[in-house]
Amino acid sequence: MRAIKNIFVREITRLKARSSAWVLIIFIPLGIFLYLGSIYQEGAVSKVEVAVLDNDKTPFSQEVIDNIQASPKIEIVAYFSSEDKLDNIFLSHPEIKGLYYIPENFSKNIMLGKQEKLIVYTNSSNIIYGNLLYKEAATFINTLSAKITLTSLTLKGIPYEKALKMVMPITTQTRALFNPHYNYLYYLVPGLTTVLLQMIVFFLATRSINSEFKSDSFQELWNMSEHNILNIFFGKLLVYTVIGMMIALLIFSFIHPVLGIPTAKNTLSFLWIVLIFVITNASLGLMISILFKDQAIAMDVAFVYNSPAFVFSGFTFPIIAMPAFNSWYANLIPYTHFLKTYIKGLEMGNSFSFLIPQVIAMLLFILFAYIISTAGLMFHLKKMAS
Repeated sequence: MRAIKNIFVREITRLKARSSAWVLIIFIPLGIFLYLGSIYQEGAVSKVEVAVLDNDKTPFSQEVIDNIQASPKIEIVAYFSSEDKLDNIFLSHPEIKGLYYIPENFSKNIMLGKQEKLIVYTNSSNIIYGNLLYKEAATFINTLSAKITLTSLTLKGIPYEKALKMVMPITTQTRALFNPHYNYLYYLVPGLTTVLLQMIVFFLATRSINSEFKSDSFQELWNMSEHNILNIFFGKLLVYTVIGMMIALLIFSFIHPVLGIPTAKNTLSFLWIVLIFVITNASLGLMISILFKDQAIAMDVAFVYNSPAFVFSGFTFPIIAMPAFNSWYANLIPYTHFLKTYIKGLEMGNSFSFLIPQVIAMLLFILFAYIISTAGLMFHLKKMAS
């Protein structure tokens, strides 16, 4: 234990002399995390600017336009005539994200019992706008369609209550759980802060052992460890675990509350899973540091391994829908397993029994890193002795 303590103190002293380490430990957690939060501070899109092209110009088409304007997420900012070219509208008016096109004879065809279409053009280069405009259009068009059918049935002498049931025999009630307001701040920022936590710990640990070779201080480390490989591994691991947990506590006790992200009741009990996650990345970082004596190569390997973590984790696109190789590779990244525990354990409030497979996966990462690291240290020691 004394050797581990001495290595711990020594590593902290060495970190103080590395300015790049302080950038990772202080600047990114305080600066970048809060900056990312400020980007999504609005939480959700409040208004989408759209245009209308009405070629029908009837009282009914005006009623359709009134329904568009009444939609809480839509604001009509322009009206165009039939002479305007549809394909040029989005280019000449970049603020317009959608266009509702009411064709000629729209109301006439409806009164004749023919099916008509309200055409919605969307600038789906941003998928949020496209989905929102379609959702709003579907909502008020369904209401208008039901109103037309209801009027037709009542004119035929069918009682209003009976006609209403005929028009809407089934009603849908949706209840959004865990993020009922579809707030992107609540959705994205926890993912961004925790994936950066992984990268910070990993990158810091990646320069832990190879820096000893670069500064010719490995022999000093070996003597301080009392000639015990385990003391080197656990002494170094303890440093980056402590740093990682300090950053994790900063995230959950300061960054998230300051940004207004709701804190779950079981956050405190969830921190032990965060601890396993931090140890996993510190262990893998140490392993890379042992396998690659050249610090530049080690950092490149760490970057290539960590950079796809957010995309491959299933956070932005379901893993099950990825090609076979990508879904397989996703499970080789610790963040994929941590994200599942975060969603199931912290956001959904599930019990530990639901988290066991992901916890086991992270423990296997630690075991793998431990075996490779000890074997690598033995190889270096034999090479030094020869």
